[in-house]
Amino acid sequence: MNSKMSKLFILALALSLVLGGCSLWPSGIDKKIDDQSKSGGVKIPESLPEKTPKNIKEELENQSQIRKFSNYDELAEFLENNISSSGYYGDYGMINARAVAPGMDFTEEMVMDSSIGLAEPAMLKTEAGIGAGGQSATDYSQTNIQVEGVDEADIIKNDGEHIYAVVQNNLYIIKAYPSQKAEVLTKIEFKSRPQNVYINGNSLAVFGRDDRIHEIDLYKNFRRRYNYTFFKVFDISDKKNPREVRDLDFEGNYSNSRMIGDYVYFVTNYYNYYYVQNEPIIPRILEDGEVLAQECEGSTRCFAPEVYYFDLPYDSYNLTSVTAINIKNNQEDINGEVYMLTSAQNMYVSKNNLYITYTKHISEYELIMEVTKEIVYSSLSDKNKSRIEEIEAVSNYILSKSEKMSKISRILERYIMSLSEEEQEDLQEELEIKLKEKYKSLAQELEKTVIHKIAVNKGDLEYQTHGEVPGYALNQFSMDEQAGYFRIATTKNRTWSEYIEDEEEKESYSNLYVLDKDMKIVGSVERLALGERIYSVRFMQDRAYLVTFKQTDPLFVIDLKNPVNPRVLGELKIPGFSNYLHPYDNDYLIGIGKDTKETEWGGVRTLGLKLSLFDVSDVSDPKEVDTYVMGDAGSDSIALNDHKAFLFSKEKELLAIPVSIREDLESRGWGKLTFSGAAVFKITKEGFELKGKIDHSDGGREGTRDCFGRYCYYDNNVLRSLYMDDVLYTFSNRYLKMNNIDDLDLVKKLEIKKERPSDDDDYVIIN
Repeated sequence: MNSKMSKLFILALALSLVLGGCSLWPSGIDKKIDDQSKSGGVKIPESLPEKTPKNIKEELENQSQIRKFSNYDELAEFLENNISSSGYYGDYGMINARAVAPGMDFTEEMVMDSSIGLAEPAMLKTEAGIGAGGQSATDYSQTNIQVEGVDEADIIKNDGEHIYAVVQNNLYIIKAYPSQKAEVLTKIEFKSRPQNVYINGNSLAVFGRDDRIHEIDLYKNFRRRYNYTFFKVFDISDKKNPREVRDLDFEGNYSNSRMIGDYVYFVTNYYNYYYVQNEPIIPRILEDGEVLAQECEGSTRCFAPEVYYFDLPYDSYNLTSVTAINIKNNQEDINGEVYMLTSAQNMYVSKNNLYITYTKHISEYELIMEVTKEIVYSSLSDKNKSRIEEIEAVSNYILSKSEKMSKISRILERYIMSLSEEEQEDLQEELEIKLKEKYKSLAQELEKTVIHKIAVNKGDLEYQTHGEVPGYALNQFSMDEQAGYFRIATTKNRTWSEYIEDEEEKESYSNLYVLDKDMKIVGSVERLALGERIYSVRFMQDRAYLVTFKQTDPLFVIDLKNPVNPRVLGELKIPGFSNYLHPYDNDYLIGIGKDTKETEWGGVRTLGLKLSLFDVSDVSDPKEVDTYVMGDAGSDSIALNDHKAFLFSKEKELLAIPVSIREDLESRGWGKLTFSGAAVFKITKEGFELKGKIDHSDGGREGTRDCFGRYCYYDNNVLRSLYMDDVLYTFSNRYLKMNNIDDLDLVKKLEIKKERPSDDDDYVIIN
């Protein structure tokens, strides 16, 4: 088989994807949906389109249109008639699958085995020092959040007097102020590992993956087996005797959350959802060990959310549940909505709206197949056309989409192989010409982020509308809401297709878009930093700061005063890059990232940790006022990827970040660990001054590996820093250390020691 015949053979096999993807759409469902959504003005289409999409562009437009099932029977019919590729894995298949969020680097070490529920608990011992007086701090730090008034869950919280900290499977309530009298009041030993906490007055919310759900009798009766996320609320008015007041279990993996006022907006994902008859149609919620009814009539407690879906050919179902939980009034029912997506990525939350994004792509195979269909289909015999139509017409529950594709591909394979070599060459030439034209017409559609806007108000969630922009968003800091406008920065990834002739058109680049309240694009800056991608973004009122990187670190300053006409005001190129940007004030910006240098062969080598202070008072001429580099290649900081580990106070001239320093003592590239703890700086407009380091590694000693969420750490890594009045607290799985901010003299140290567990309950309270 020559190369052209081989290529056409591959095209024939893939052609069935387009015939299937564009023709094998859900159908036959009688929709009875209200014209208006409960958001009061957004029209929800009443049914799926009667005609299938004519081309990929129409298909992509349909994929962003939201619809709502009028009842759960309709949802069941949809799932029965449109079998996804997720299939059924048997009684224990989904437990063992351990679904992981897109983009997560899933390794065996990251799996929290149920045996960890019996991990050795910790005992805190104290070492006395000197400290301040008083009963409660007048000045104390809180979680480093993105939006004022919108709290984010974390492994440690404080209220100016007490610290609430998660250390592996234990949660400690520590009387931390005054520091010289710091002591552990209560330890709660969980058999399933807590992930994060919220504190709201005397309400403490704790959640994490439930590793013991499969042991209870109720779960053993479920036919659909999946991961569960526990969510417990404790009354801590008596800090020594916390009292559980709410016990919830959500079917699915924790994705994200925020707390506004008394409500926690909690997002869970059920990846590769599969439908089982006579099982609850939507992901279960258990309260006090009982499944909440999904029909509210005649039920004292229920959860019956509306379910939204999209006009797209689902390869698998990801049910994203957004729930609102009042953690102050535990008698209030849970409210929520469910969205049937293909995947979920990032979330941004303002005081009034919640935005969920996902990125959709056009695969080159789909483009090739669409063009192949346009060229080849008309040349097929009537008999083969009829066969294809009959295959497509068969219900999906008789033949799955993949089975239809397989059958259609065989028909096309026979046709292509019947062509002469000259006919194949002509077909190949025609394909290449039309594919180049197709790429030009769909350049902005190759990669797009879809943004769904959901209004939140005191526990009520109301779907508003959606928008879409080219490229993908890096993280929550790539998004912002200001004066009714939504701003988002994206990177359009490099395209590797051979059908794009202009090399410049293949390159990656960055964009910034402004959308109005209806999520329509009203302003944009596009094609920034050709060949680079976004490393960090920070929106500050009427400006945006973007850091991109390939060989140098361009910092772009973008003016957003006029939403319909954003424009680049200035640009600064320096070695290295910043992973996280934090405002010092309106005119200065702090960056933390890595130093770099160009290699002799034209590449870039990443070096040690780098702090940068930028002066952006003259927006047309931003300057790097000062830098501070720590360690060599391999040096790292949790703050690079987790903004909650970044502690800054302008008033105290304080900057504290966790660092693990490696020194290249023998010029071998990856250095030896010499320090792990916190680096503490005095920071002013003039720059950085290292005040000292607080060691949690006992002089550079390697720690024990510990994995949770999507990251792995060592127990000597400082995870968080906070302050109460003039005392700095640094926290790791090994120590809670208290040092005077001025001179970093030790005030007190709580050391974590391990002992054996004492009970088999979900948790044990020890004081």
